[in-house]
Amino acid sequence: MSNIHHYCITGKKYNFLNDLDLKIILHGASLKNLKLYPEKWIKDNEGINISDKNKNFGTLTSHYWLWKNQLNKHSEDDWIGINHYRRFWIKKNNQNEINLHNLSENILRKITQDEQFDVLLPKKFFFPKKLKYSKLIKKGFRNYIKNPKMLFGQYFYSINLHFDLFHIHGILEESSNFLDEEDRENFINYIKKNNSFYPLEIFISKKKIINKLYEKTFKWIFKCEKEFSHLNLEGYGKERLYDFLAERYFSFYFEKYTKIKTWPFILLEENFNEL
Repeated sequence: MSNIHHYCITGKKYNFLNDLDLKIILHGASLKNLKLYPEKWIKDNEGINISDKNKNFGTLTSHYWLWKNQLNKHSEDDWIGINHYRRFWIKKNNQNEINLHNLSENILRKITQDEQFDVLLPKKFFFPKKLKYSKLIKKGFRNYIKNPKMLFGQYFYSINLHFDLFHIHGILEESSNFLDEEDRENFINYIKKNNSFYPLEIFISKKKIINKLYEKTFKWIFKCEKEFSHLNLEGYGKERLYDFLAERYFSFYFEKYTKIKTWPFILLEENFNEL
């Protein structure tokens, strides 16, 4: 059995996080009030960091901190888990039996050495086959001008179409141009021919795989940031643009380069009090 080295990314202060035996990485606006947070919590504005980009990068600033400041402290075959303050990897699919009092004992802590996979991911998120007509009218003007048949339900609800409708039109496809040649064509096919992806940027994998993921992701994201510097990234679905782009690339990377096994996690409803 191999131990999992767990990290948890949060932008909020919750007391129960201190009881989970995870390394907590704090990011975002919370960093302006560091005195309010436990001293042992990691702050992603320390060491080598891009914390000042948090508004448009979201959790990527914590992923970057982990890559630049912590990964080198692990061996190549160490299993590393990424959690979110509301989402935690658990031993088995028993979410209904888990609460804040027994959460720690239900977190997945070990990987058996004979397992034939490279990464644990949440179940894929599948887009519905059809959008409501009102959604298409409200969000898909440029898409149905290009393809009027969309109004009659004749379209494939791809990753790319979803990004057009709910984030910024054309940006996901355009961003493909800034990928390295070995990924460019594969990624374009992936976003146009798939109606599902692995969401949330949470995973459990080995250092050597994560290191390559981060290297590829940030090389690409920094190119995107430069090319899209003219955009007004204000408003829901736009502000964290680079986090949304990376979420699609993470899924693509794991599908192309690794053996995947889906695994359960618990999503805590926000009925617990922020301190």
